[in-house]
Amino acid sequence: MGRYLWLLLLPLFLFGSTVKTFKWNNGESFLTFLEHKKLPLALYYRLDKEDQKLTEDIPFSATCQMLVSRKNIIEQILIPVNDELQLQIYLSKKKKYIMRVIPIVAEMYHEVLYTEVKTAPYDDILKATGSKNLAATFVKMFKGRVNFKKDIKPGNPIVIVYNQQYRLGKYFLMPEVSGAMIEVGGKRYSVYKHTDGRYYDAKGAQYEKFLFKLPIRNARMTSGFTKRRYHPVLHRYRAHVGVDFGARPGTQILSTGDGRVCFAGYSNGYGKTIKIRHSNGLTSLYAHQKGFKKGIHNGSKVKQGELIGYVGSTGLSSGPHLHFGMYDGSTPINPMSVMKKKTEGFTGKEYRRFVAIRTKLDKIFKKTMGTKPVKRKSIDFQNTYYVDKDTFKVKTF
Repeated sequence: MGRYLWLLLLPLFLFGSTVKTFKWNNGESFLTFLEHKKLPLALYYRLDKEDQKLTEDIPFSATCQMLVSRKNIIEQILIPVNDELQLQIYLSKKKKYIMRVIPIVAEMYHEVLYTEVKTAPYDDILKATGSKNLAATFVKMFKGRVNFKKDIKPGNPIVIVYNQQYRLGKYFLMPEVSGAMIEVGGKRYSVYKHTDGRYYDAKGAQYEKFLFKLPIRNARMTSGFTKRRYHPVLHRYRAHVGVDFGARPGTQILSTGDGRVCFAGYSNGYGKTIKIRHSNGLTSLYAHQKGFKKGIHNGSKVKQGELIGYVGSTGLSSGPHLHFGMYDGSTPINPMSVMKKKTEGFTGKEYRRFVAIRTKLDKIFKKTMGTKPVKRKSIDFQNTYYVDKDTFKVKTF
């Protein structure tokens, strides 16, 4: 195949190989996955610490692809770790397996959904788009503002403005909602996403009532959040789907919000780790701990600001610090985007930026309400494509 590495999306009978799609198993470690597929464990151990950490971030529901030859030999596996990067395992010409981190090839589309309530907003959005994530996001956005059981009636219009990635011709990860509205009893309820990644109503009041606090007092951030970064020296892609806080060993770690512990144990890359599921659907992660507070275990209820553990350096850690992550379902988000602000409301330039965003979305809402467009049911995708191994630019047959 020369200097090109093939990334196949659909069965490619021309080359006598087929693509099998599978879901990443919840709780399965990367080493266990390699054992099950009878692939060399050295693929993991040859990685540096940063890339080994990346294998800990594989979403439990990730849709993976495996290219298999007629002789049932694995030729290539693609495993997404977030919405920007994926792990690629492939069989080289020398019949050796190689693994690297490469960008995900996905199509981003700007969508505007119009629908009217027939039964319930969640059901109607799901029927119109087939996206459970979009339906759940809409309901969560208006929770506490609109009573979906009492106030909603058939015929109430809904408009959602969002970006959606497609991979293999299907929805990929969570939609990025820019704004949404619903009319109830002649009154319009609107939500707008500001440049800080948070949602506000038309007056600039923050819509999200469940706000988080930093997990360490007087926190000192040493590494920020990024889903995709090309290292100019190493000539490879990196990702850091969380925030690191530098602190002395034994520093108290506090729960960022009310919730229930869904994991308290040891993870290969993250060491001693706690995960807390919160009532707004988000899950927080606290890694590299020295130890947990006595009594913290799976199923424990915790309050915001409650002591849960202590800073350490367990797992793949270069020194004592807290790796703090936040997930919406299985998708990592920037934890700082949901932290409680010191002040509320907009002033000056920030307010003018918000007004510009609100005005733009209101125009889209008005136009959509007038035209009532029908959501397209399908999008045309190329059946197969390949990616230049040096530039990663997509080329189609």
